[in-house]
Amino acid sequence: MEKKNLLAVLALMLALLILVFAAKHAGQSEEDPNLTITALSVGKADALVLKQAGHTVLIDTGEKDDGDKIVRFLKNQGIHSVDLLVITHFDKDHVGGAAKVLEHMEVNAVFMPDYEGTRPEYDSFLEALAGRDGVQRLTGTTEQTIGEMKIRVQAAEQADTFADENDLSLVTWVTFGHRKFLFTGDITEGRISELLASDEDLRADWIKMPHHGRYEANLGELLDAVEPSFAVICCSNKHPASADTLKLLDERKIQVFDTSEEAVVTTCDGEHITEVKLQNLK
Repeated sequence: MEKKNLLAVLALMLALLILVFAAKHAGQSEEDPNLTITALSVGKADALVLKQAGHTVLIDTGEKDDGDKIVRFLKNQGIHSVDLLVITHFDKDHVGGAAKVLEHMEVNAVFMPDYEGTRPEYDSFLEALAGRDGVQRLTGTTEQTIGEMKIRVQAAEQADTFADENDLSLVTWVTFGHRKFLFTGDITEGRISELLASDEDLRADWIKMPHHGRYEANLGELLDAVEPSFAVICCSNKHPASADTLKLLDERKIQVFDTSEEAVVTTCDGEHITEVKLQNLK
């Protein structure tokens, strides 16, 4: 009997060791050291998820009905908290799903521009933020590091001069290793001119194109200053990117991907952007 008991104890210990090893291995796979950027397919709207080594940044949240889809995607990715939520501006196709995300996810910090929105989605967003810490209305430029992502977020410098709310969009650069990514919200000609006139180093390897691929007179100048190899356009089949915008990208031999039918997933190891692909995440 004692020998059988000993064998049973040894078998139990072996099983526990296997479980511990499996859990540790699973944890390592969840905390992928690479940077993954997923531009979700949510129509003519922005919702981009950055994930790196267990850290998550969410830039915009699509429209109101996209909130559930974003939460579902995050949870399917094993994400239960967001380190930083950036709402570039308060149009319904950028702030729409924010209240739902805040309701169902732990969100540690929120950045948004310093002006008052006028839409119901903005009101719902503010209600969901009530009593929370870590909420900042940004002016100027702020920088922080999350995991190995170095993040620089810039508000419009001359916000009072812009008649178009889109030009109040927060612009975000994310540096990971030797590669840089630029997220432009919905900026139009006026804000593009402000960026071009600034002392900022606009160069980036990858750009989320402004305003769902709408053409602007100085968009070519912006692309020449950024010099990207890849461009992602958040658009839909009903509202595609402008033909003139696509022509500018083609002339510069920039690889273009859009979210009209599937999500665009970008992977970077810090040295190279190893893959940009379409992926069905529905």
